Amino acid sequence: MRGGLVLLSCLACGVACTGTGLEPYQPPGPQAADDRMSIFARACTSPAVDTYFPVKILFVVDTSLSMSVTDRGGLRAQAVLDVLTRYAGNPAVKVGVVAFDARVDVLTDGFTSAPDLGRISSRLSMADRLTDYQGALGAAYSLLSSDMLKTSPAERARSKYVVIFFTDGTPDPQCSAQADERDKYAVCEVPRRDWTSAFNPPLDPSLYPGLEAGGDYNQPRQVLQAVDDIVALQEVYRVGELRLHSAFLFDPEAAADPLARPFGLDRAAGVKLLTDVAERGDGTFTEFSSATRIGFLNVDYTSIKQENALAGLIATNENALPGAVSDTDGDGLSDAEEIGLGTCVGLSASCEDPTDTDGDGFSDFVEEKLRLSGLDPLSSARPTKPCGTRGDSDGDGLLDCEEALLGTDPRLFDSDADRVPDAVEVKAGLDPTKASDAMADADGDGMRNAEEVRGHLSPLLRNRASGEPGRYLYETGLPTSEGGRTCYDLAVRNIQLLTTGRGSDSPLGRNRIYLYFLEAPPERPLDFGQARVACMDARYVDGKVKSPPSGRVTLTDLEFVRPEALQPDRDCVDLTAAK
Repeated sequence: MRGGLVLLSCLACGVACTGTGLEPYQPPGPQAADDRMSIFARACTSPAVDTYFPVKILFVVDTSLSMSVTDRGGLRAQAVLDVLTRYAGNPAVKVGVVAFDARVDVLTDGFTSAPDLGRISSRLSMADRLTDYQGALGAAYSLLSSDMLKTSPAERARSKYVVIFFTDGTPDPQCSAQADERDKYAVCEVPRRDWTSAFNPPLDPSLYPGLEAGGDYNQPRQVLQAVDDIVALQEVYRVGELRLHSAFLFDPEAAADPLARPFGLDRAAGVKLLTDVAERGDGTFTEFSSATRIGFLNVDYTSIKQENALAGLIATNENALPGAVSDTDGDGLSDAEEIGLGTCVGLSASCEDPTDTDGDGFSDFVEEKLRLSGLDPLSSARPTKPCGTRGDSDGDGLLDCEEALLGTDPRLFDSDADRVPDAVEVKAGLDPTKASDAMADADGDGMRNAEEVRGHLSPLLRNRASGEPGRYLYETGLPTSEGGRTCYDLAVRNIQLLTTGRGSDSPLGRNRIYLYFLEAPPERPLDFGQARVACMDARYVDGKVKSPPSGRVTLTDLEFVRPEALQPDRDCVDLTAAK
């Protein structure tokens, strides 16, 4: 015993005197939790097929009486039919036809891939009465806007509209509000209600829809304003491309015919106005010197088709909210919040669906978010109108009835085209209808909102821009081309797993992870793009169970499916029992 003390003393002396740099003994601390997961994936874009990029052609063709001299053979009708015949049977091309003189007739049921060629040929071969530019362009506007309104925003962004306006004269009647020109046309002065009694034969009150007695009508500025209104539809409806081309027939020999004198054919005025029309329409102007030269096949009808490229990559663990907060039922409310509210959390005999405590079809998260708008996650009477079909048409994680309340589009996985899925934005506290908030910095921490969402951080709470321990890390390899598709090797690291509660259909500690692969034509930032998603079920229980044990999962392109087609019970890769 005594010798041992001496030895210890000498060792102590040695340590004190030799300065070897040994550190004082520190007891071992708690080991870092092995709760992280990494995803390695191979994903490819969808091929760019023609039907995905529609072309819609609208002919607006003059059939006024002067055509009986300038186009005796009705070759204008054949020129239109040549285009319709070329694209017949092509599902990516649809056409519309408007004929105009004093009357404006829409000869197709909107845009169609199966036009009635007989009806079109017969009507375009007629030559009757005056040349109502303003009415024709108004009909074109109505047809275009109606088609755009009923077409999904995603398809509109990929659509090309081609409008061809063809005539052989200037607007007629051309009314002026100025006193010295007001007696040129009787129709300009007579109120519409008197047309049936003031003229013989009576005029149809449906003629010249924008004409008011004593006012301007078919003036060049009004014609050009009608063109501007059509062009503006491209921005209003976020259309991929819209161009209005003009074509003018002026045959010097026909113009010299005595039969043409009553029509007052004016080449200079026609060329000036139609050149302006094409310029305002972002199109081209073509002049035909003979009816035999009429043709529209030289117009650019090619689609705006482009190969898709990776536009965004976002992973999210629906059971782990930012800040390592558990959300057992994955509805967007943390377990602690649900306990405080009295809503269902995970497995409960009283809840058929733990994400919808009151069973009205709206999730607890959405009802709590919209509580001030009259919703209540604990009362099926609020809102007063329950959810209807409870479907999710676009597979974005929000039911169609919820999208109606939130103002998002049930046809769009990403309603504002900011490359963040609607449900992910809503759960993060962002506005899924406003693309600008993706680039904003709501919490002033130096990271844009979309960047924080992508990193699985809260965009509403300040985070450390570098070194945030819970931040998801992304890697994207160089793209390769494979059979008309662009493929990428992808990695997402540092995905944290949590010990969640037992769900109604899941074991203790299950974590459901989604990886969204967003694609779009790279040169069209307004394109809504499309998404494919892979789903994985991992598991983590208090450091005792981790599946997969390695924390690594490898996915192939086959694991990525369209969101609207995803069925988690069938499509989620089950890693909970991985060896």
